[in-house]
Amino acid sequence: MGLQRTRTAGVVASLVGVALMVTGCTADAGGGSETVRVMLWGNDQDITSIKDAAAGFAEAHPDITIEWETGDCGVDYATCKTLAAGDTLPDAFVMGTWNYFDAAGDGLIADVTPYLDKSDTSTADFTAPVIDALTTSDGQLYGLPMGYNVQSLFYNKDMFDAAGLAYPPADGSYTYDDLREWSAKLTLDAAGVDAATAGFDAESIQQWGYFNFAALPIPQGYLPVLSAFGGGVLGGEERNECTVDSAETIAGFQWLQDVMWEDHSAITPQLQQEDSGSNRWVNGTVAMQQGSHEQVSAVQAQNPELNFGIAALPAGPAGNASLWQAHVWTVAEQSDVKDAAWEFIHYMSTAGAGKQMGLIPAYQGLAEGDAFATAPGEPADLVQAQIEPAAWPLTVTNTDPAGVWGIVSSQDGIAPALEDIFLNRTSAEEALSGLCESTVDPLLENAG
Repeated sequence: MGLQRTRTAGVVASLVGVALMVTGCTADAGGGSETVRVMLWGNDQDITSIKDAAAGFAEAHPDITIEWETGDCGVDYATCKTLAAGDTLPDAFVMGTWNYFDAAGDGLIADVTPYLDKSDTSTADFTAPVIDALTTSDGQLYGLPMGYNVQSLFYNKDMFDAAGLAYPPADGSYTYDDLREWSAKLTLDAAGVDAATAGFDAESIQQWGYFNFAALPIPQGYLPVLSAFGGGVLGGEERNECTVDSAETIAGFQWLQDVMWEDHSAITPQLQQEDSGSNRWVNGTVAMQQGSHEQVSAVQAQNPELNFGIAALPAGPAGNASLWQAHVWTVAEQSDVKDAAWEFIHYMSTAGAGKQMGLIPAYQGLAEGDAFATAPGEPADLVQAQIEPAAWPLTVTNTDPAGVWGIVSSQDGIAPALEDIFLNRTSAEEALSGLCESTVDPLLENAG
């Protein structure tokens, strides 16, 4: 489904011609050098990780010069379209799974299947769920994966120890009922009384039990919960069938509302506006949060003394579920140097694959080795918590093959109902009942 990635700090909205060349390249190397403009987005750490991964490209391809730029294209599809209209789209850039199919359908990115067929790389070299999700219904690929992330549970070990609670099982063999119970016991008021105990003062909370990005609200937060409850927003092979008012979906949303507003143990939208729940977790005032591997990077950068662990997400009534999303190296269809741009994205997805943007590498077996799971400074249990859940039957991804998520999730679609739920204006049932027939189905019909 078309989601927008949460971590956009440091993204520059306008093009900045950095004109930084990959070490060893010169504009006239070999007398026939081609220049490939590569646009990046993310924070400084993200961009540095990509440039570091590209260090070997200059040696392998001395006839190709890389000119780095930063900008929103890739994370914000509207920016890509604006650049394409002005014939200033970079030659290669990183798309998200949330806008990959939009770019492919609009002809902005090139079909790389012919290049892949002629290379020494095959689709079997990449993580199967990722490559399958990027393959169009007619078997074409419009990019190669940089890597992917998976939603997991991050928890503060010291807070669990202080509450006398066992740590969440790394393999996800616990339930959302367990998570709700822990969240209440881990929420403390100014007197140190927890939210499960009589006399708890919800007006003086000093430590919260849980944070979910549903407080924004964004789908990375709520979709894994809905799937574990057996529901979702859109279903069907093309994800263009409304399921947002099913009993299972309503139950999942009600769980999220209750942990915020009935238990007073989770970060609410108002608290999120004051200070991000993910920042609160990194800084040690939230015990648990649902998030992706970027939280590891945040801890390393901001609070390396934090004693934390990681576990797969819990089971709901339907089973265990998570959400994964990928970043995809793509080549602009309007590029005049497609062959050179292909060489670059092929290198970055294979020989240069690793810890780009803190993602799980999707190439061959790198994810379970020093490039990710056993790298210095990484927490234990990454294989069970981050890698294995990507293959769970109920795990969803955020591709948008029908190109309908934008309108369905908008103010014309489900957004007002979700605001009512997460701001505690109405119950989930009151907000969602009949919403498919009254609102979403007409939008889907108009979208074709």
